[in-house]
Amino acid sequence: MDKRAQRAYRQGCRHLQGDGVPLSPEKGAAYLKKAADFGHAKAQYNLGICLHQGTGIGQSYEEAHRYFTLAAEQGHPRGHYMLGCYCIFGFLFPPSTEQAIYHIRLAAGAGIADAQYDLGVLLLPTHAEEAVRYFKLAAEQGNADAKYNLGLCYVGGMGVAPSREEAIRYLELAVAQKQPKAAQALELVLMTFT
Repeated sequence: MDKRAQRAYRQGCRHLQGDGVPLSPEKGAAYLKKAADFGHAKAQYNLGICLHQGTGIGQSYEEAHRYFTLAAEQGHPRGHYMLGCYCIFGFLFPPSTEQAIYHIRLAAGAGIADAQYDLGVLLLPTHAEEAVRYFKLAAEQGNADAKYNLGLCYVGGMGVAPSREEAIRYLELAVAQKQPKAAQALELVLMTFT
């Protein structure tokens, strides 16, 4: 890795976080751009986030997508995750579930809990057993939405055999994490599911 790129990346992160230097999103984004243009994958991803959100730099989905693509081409899993999100939400192109699954599957395979959860959501309508597997991976990492969805899967027998005990267990875990819909779902399960 080019030392200039690494130094610029570290300095960019410091300015974005106010770590030992005054908080300056503008300086942070400028340093990230230097590192990204040297080919630093983490800088490319983080600059993509800045561009996506308009943090320290003008918001541009086109430029964000370009930097996410550069990061993903170097195997950066969060770069793939963001490309998948762009495919889901259609930030630049018409939504494409197929392309979203491709990119998010790569991120999920790298252990990113949000990607595992999102992949479960994308797969649930057509591949429920595989969706449950990804929900479980995300739940093991503490993802409250995955726990909530697992509870619902056990209620409805989607990808798993129906189980009142497992439904309650996962919904209680989601409630403990204040997942917004979990308490109501748990109440319904306790009242009606036998």
